[in-house]
Amino acid sequence: MRKDEIKRYVLEYLVDESILPITVLETAITVPTDNTFELKRLEIEMNKEIRLKEMEREREREERERKEKEEREMQMQKEKEEREMQMQKEKEEREMQMQREKEAREHEFRLKQLELGVIKASDPKIGLDTGGFDVSKHVKFVPKFQEDNVEKFFNHFEKLGEQLKWPRDKWSILIQSNFTGKAQEVYSALQ
Repeated sequence: MRKDEIKRYVLEYLVDESILPITVLETAITVPTDNTFELKRLEIEMNKEIRLKEMEREREREERERKEKEEREMQMQKEKEEREMQMQKEKEEREMQMQREKEAREHEFRLKQLELGVIKASDPKIGLDTGGFDVSKHVKFVPKFQEDNVEKFFNHFEKLGEQLKWPRDKWSILIQSNFTGKAQEVYSALQ
């Protein structure tokens, strides 16, 4: 019950019991106006709208947090993929480097064998057909390769090759036998 109704019932009871005069009942009972009900209804509607707006803001906040979480997860996934790609690239580079080093060692080993006369220069596995020219005998005359003075090395080699009458088609075999460092890597890459 509303407050006004309770008040009216209490006053009627007091008048019926003759505790209060009947005149009190006439002056004290007020009929609620339509404005009171209208104000109460407006207040309820406003509270309802406020709650709806609060709920909407809460939903927006949750949606914003969800999107931020998704973006962070996507960023983390992207970073993970980039790390994996970098690791794969580094692995491939290491494998390529190991392969180049292996090839260089094998090449160096074949050259050493050639120098020591262990295998014949015309061995088809090596791919050297010297046509009667014994490379292993002439390798010892090739000057020592120096990376810091390449031009001097080549000039000296050419003069030596002409003086010893080495066949020009065998110069590449002789010259590469003394390559070291980057020159050896470059020569191995050309094959």
